Amino acid sequence: MTGVVGLVRAWSGLPAPALEDVVGDLRAEFVVPLRHVAPAGLGLVGLPRWHGKRFAPTGGGELAGVNLLRAPGGGFEERLPMRAVLGVGLADGRPAVIVTYAEDAPRPWRWVRDELRVLDDGVLVGMSYVDRPLLRRGGLPFLLRP
Repeated sequence: MTGVVGLVRAWSGLPAPALEDVVGDLRAEFVVPLRHVAPAGLGLVGLPRWHGKRFAPTGGGELAGVNLLRAPGGGFEERLPMRAVLGVGLADGRPAVIVTYAEDAPRPWRWVRDELRVLDDGVLVGMSYVDRPLLRRGGLPFLLRP
């Protein structure tokens, strides 16, 4: 169930993680058939060498986050701040951790909304949506591993 079709079908049956289960560094994994095209596409929109996400508690029921990029000399660069809260999914109205970017973030990120749910053993399924009319219906899945 790690391909796009399997994850999209399973999405509505997956539970939301608790916010504390999202804290820390999460390594991204693209799913078949996106493994080869997604990295190039992300590079074109400002996230070359995307490694994953990092979240930290801020208090008040939300997390502060950043995307992690593999730095050419090793380690990570932080890019595109975001926030995460518990909310409801666009596609099904069920609970999910909702990740959004600032209204003044570069395009297309100001419109991107990632939703997170638990697959198994701490692995999260992320579903990326472009929260704009006609585009918010279909999400693209990815995995985040602790």
